[in-house]
Amino acid sequence: MHKMPCTLRRKWPPRNQSIPAAFLLWLLAMVACETAPVEPLPRPAGLPPTPLFQIYLIHEEPGPNVVERRVEKTGEIIFLAHRPDATEYDLSWAEVRVDRITGRPSVLAHFTIEGADKLALLTAQNIGRRMALIMDDRVLATPLIIAPIRDGRIRIEGFVSKEQAQRLADAVNRRARR
Repeated sequence: MHKMPCTLRRKWPPRNQSIPAAFLLWLLAMVACETAPVEPLPRPAGLPPTPLFQIYLIHEEPGPNVVERRVEKTGEIIFLAHRPDATEYDLSWAEVRVDRITGRPSVLAHFTIEGADKLALLTAQNIGRRMALIMDDRVLATPLIIAPIRDGRIRIEGFVSKEQAQRLADAVNRRARR
């Protein structure tokens, strides 16, 4: 950690005088000199650098703190916040299911208590809006929120293969066993 050298050459301001704005700026600079840079918390060993799975609320229009993403399947442009509303770290366990008729894989994901509360609040406050379910930086689905999800479970669809679905379930279950 590098600290900038900061020294005060004389005692200032003299007693019984008001503090001018220049002094306040200098004081802020001094505080900045002694403040260590903020470093991200270390991630547990064996985890990918970013969450494998993320849930975002879709914004209707571009704006500050919103990024543009393209849905591969449809070519639709969607707008997402910089930070996800939930990630696989909000999940307690998951299992892969395969639809008997279509043969398409899905993941039944069970949220932690905190994650379930977060999901319930997010869905209750945003009925009529859509969410983006993202895995490996790819938009899997953009479901419409039609009711609050209060039971702490969601079924995630849109996987390219059963192996991709299994990778998400394995990652969640491996983390939950720690």
